Amino acid sequence: MRSKLGNVFLFIYAIIAITVTFLLLSYNQYMCSEVGGYTLYIVKDESLEPDYVEGDLLLIKQSTDAGVEVDDKILLYQNISSSEFKIKNATLVEKVPQGKRVTYFLEDGYQFDSSYLIGKTENVKVFHHLGTVLSILESRWGYLFCIVIVTLFLFLQELYELFIEIKYGDNLDDDDNEPNQKENVKNVRTKTSTSKNTETRTATPRKSSASKTSTTKATTSKSTTSKSTTSTKRVKGN
Repeated sequence: MRSKLGNVFLFIYAIIAITVTFLLLSYNQYMCSEVGGYTLYIVKDESLEPDYVEGDLLLIKQSTDAGVEVDDKILLYQNISSSEFKIKNATLVEKVPQGKRVTYFLEDGYQFDSSYLIGKTENVKVFHHLGTVLSILESRWGYLFCIVIVTLFLFLQELYELFIEIKYGDNLDDDDNEPNQKENVKNVRTKTSTSKNTETRTATPRKSSASKTSTTKATTSKSTTSKSTTSTKRVKGN
């Protein structure tokens, strides 16, 4: 039977595995997880310092263009290559509508389309060092060894225990009950021994009493015999 500590460990591991898998399935086109109006971003370099350092996990509340004003400090996606992005934090200097889109001009001279907006820095929660752990778990090899292989091992272990229980279930129950049976037999033997000792002690006085009665009867008989003999002798003498 698995211990309570083992069950707790298994429960925690299951929560971690499900969470990591869910975050991977929630990736957007910028390779960031989006969950319930929030974006998770792992800081992987020094580009966001001093506000955020490498290894931080940022939980960013998403904002729309209507919720952003000039002089707000914002976070945006920035293209590095056709398949690589990172996050940039800067202060919004100007918003210029261009048809259905809005162009943001930042304090450092960069300009971005509003579709790259993530949210405002005032709505960011920072989890120090947690980004490093999540980065390892979400990596290809990390997910393979920490999630896939461990989950497979636990699944096979459960199958093995189920097989053993199905095949040897009755025997296992007997083995589990054997200590109790031995204890019961021991108690019965103890009670039987106690009962016998009690009966022996009770029988001893009875035997002693019977012996005394026999002795008394024998003495009386001898006395009677002796008297009879004496009387016979007297008759003969006369």
